[in-house]
Amino acid sequence: MLRALPALAASLAAAVLLSGCSGSSAPAAVDTAAPIVSLAPTPSPTPCPPVAGKPYQWPAGVPKDLPKPPGSTYVSATTSIDKVTIVRLSSTTSLQQSVLFVLKEVSKAGFTLGRGDAEPAEADAPFGRGDIRGIYKMLSRDTCSTDWLVATAKVTFGNTSPVLPTASRGPSSSPLPFG
Repeated sequence: MLRALPALAASLAAAVLLSGCSGSSAPAAVDTAAPIVSLAPTPSPTPCPPVAGKPYQWPAGVPKDLPKPPGSTYVSATTSIDKVTIVRLSSTTSLQQSVLFVLKEVSKAGFTLGRGDAEPAEADAPFGRGDIRGIYKMLSRDTCSTDWLVATAKVTFGNTSPVLPTASRGPSSSPLPFG
């Protein structure tokens, strides 16, 4: 009797689940009047064709060996009073190709990637090496066009970076901005 109890319980559970699944076999009505809206560019099914960008040098404040996005063209650069250098670029790559480039090439150049974030039309990837902290921010303009912000700063340990916070030491200090 005790051996039959698990089999009986399984049979009862299956019967209950199956009875909740009964319903009409007629297909649901589809509203053909409602427009289909796409909120983000659709990733390219094939890689974008390689297109050379205009050659440029990183401005002061950006490590010279930081990988440059493929097919990128320099747009502008600014350095804030906090000594954060922000470089604007545009590239002829898809957002997916751009993210894959960062994942492969930044580590090869000796930088450590932090935990990034990606959404359908944008992505970011923080990085660091020694006293340099930075972030690549990528925004898809269309299937084969991405805008980039590359921000870097030199930090001294014990202080926080305007780009990436560094953990402070102490009983009440927190690397989080709210506490």
